Amino acid sequence: MNTPADCKAILANISAYLDGELDSTACEAIDRHCQACPTCAALVNGLRDTIGLCREAASLPLPESVRQRAQDSVRHLLNRELRKG
Repeated sequence: MNTPADCKAILANISAYLDGELDSTACEAIDRHCQACPTCAALVNGLRDTIGLCREAASLPLPESVRQRAQDSVRHLLNRELRKG
Protein backbone atom coordinates (compact mmCIF):
# COMPACT_ATOMS: atom_id res chain seq x y z
CA MET A 1 0.00 0.00 0.00
CA ASN A 2 1.26 3.46 -0.90
CA THR A 3 1.37 6.15 1.73
CA PRO A 4 1.41 9.95 1.43
CA ALA A 5 5.12 9.73 2.31
CA ASP A 6 5.67 7.47 -0.71
CA CYS A 7 3.92 9.98 -2.95
CA LYS A 8 5.95 12.83 -1.43
CA ALA A 9 9.16 10.94 -2.24
CA ILE A 10 7.98 10.58 -5.85
CA LEU A 11 7.36 14.32 -6.07
CA ALA A 12 10.77 15.08 -4.60
CA ASN A 13 12.49 13.01 -7.30
CA ILE A 14 10.20 13.47 -10.26
CA SER A 15 12.40 15.96 -12.10
CA ALA A 16 15.52 13.80 -11.78
CA TYR A 17 13.46 10.75 -12.79
CA LEU A 18 12.10 12.41 -15.94
CA ASP A 19 15.54 13.80 -16.80
CA GLY A 20 17.09 10.33 -16.53
CA GLU A 21 19.35 11.38 -13.67
CA LEU A 22 18.40 8.63 -11.19
CA ASP A 23 20.06 5.25 -10.92
CA SER A 24 18.15 2.18 -12.07
CA THR A 25 17.16 1.18 -8.53
CA ALA A 26 15.50 4.53 -7.87
CA CYS A 27 13.79 4.49 -11.27
CA GLU A 28 12.44 1.00 -10.65
CA ALA A 29 11.08 2.10 -7.27
CA ILE A 30 9.26 5.00 -8.91
CA ASP A 31 7.94 2.72 -11.65
CA ARG A 32 6.64 0.24 -9.05
CA HIS A 33 5.03 3.04 -7.05
CA CYS A 34 3.31 4.41 -10.16
CA GLN A 35 1.95 0.96 -11.03
CA ALA A 36 0.15 0.94 -7.68
CA CYS A 37 -0.68 4.67 -7.41
CA PRO A 38 -2.84 6.05 -10.21
CA THR A 39 -2.45 9.61 -8.94
CA CYS A 40 1.34 9.58 -9.16
CA ALA A 41 1.20 7.67 -12.46
CA ALA A 42 -1.06 10.36 -13.93
CA LEU A 43 1.27 13.08 -12.67
CA VAL A 44 4.38 11.43 -14.12
CA ASN A 45 2.67 10.73 -17.44
CA GLY A 46 1.24 14.25 -17.61
CA LEU A 47 4.62 15.84 -16.96
CA ARG A 48 6.30 13.51 -19.47
CA ASP A 49 3.71 14.54 -22.09
CA THR A 50 4.16 18.23 -21.21
CA ILE A 51 7.93 17.97 -21.59
CA GLY A 52 7.46 16.31 -24.97
CA LEU A 53 5.09 19.03 -26.14
CA CYS A 54 7.49 21.77 -24.98
CA ARG A 55 10.37 20.16 -26.84
CA GLU A 56 8.22 19.83 -29.95
CA ALA A 57 7.04 23.43 -29.75
CA ALA A 58 10.59 24.68 -29.29
CA SER A 59 11.52 23.28 -32.69
CA LEU A 60 8.75 25.16 -34.50
CA PRO A 61 9.39 28.63 -35.91
CA LEU A 62 7.78 31.50 -34.06
CA PRO A 63 5.17 33.32 -36.17
CA GLU A 64 6.34 36.77 -37.23
CA SER A 65 3.38 38.51 -35.57
CA VAL A 66 4.17 36.86 -32.22
CA ARG A 67 7.87 37.70 -32.52
CA GLN A 68 7.03 41.33 -33.32
CA ARG A 69 4.60 41.65 -30.38
CA ALA A 70 7.22 40.20 -28.04
CA GLN A 71 9.86 42.67 -29.27
CA ASP A 72 7.42 45.56 -28.94
CA SER A 73 6.58 44.51 -25.38
CA VAL A 74 10.24 44.29 -24.41
CA ARG A 75 10.94 47.72 -25.92
CA HIS A 76 7.97 49.18 -24.05
CA LEU A 77 9.15 47.71 -20.74
CA LEU A 78 12.73 48.89 -21.28
CA ASN A 79 11.57 52.42 -22.18
CA ARG A 80 9.36 52.54 -19.10
CA GLU A 81 12.26 51.45 -16.87
CA LEU A 82 14.57 54.03 -18.45
CA ARG A 83 12.06 56.79 -17.76
CA LYS A 84 11.76 55.67 -14.14
CA GLY A 85 15.50 55.37 -13.53
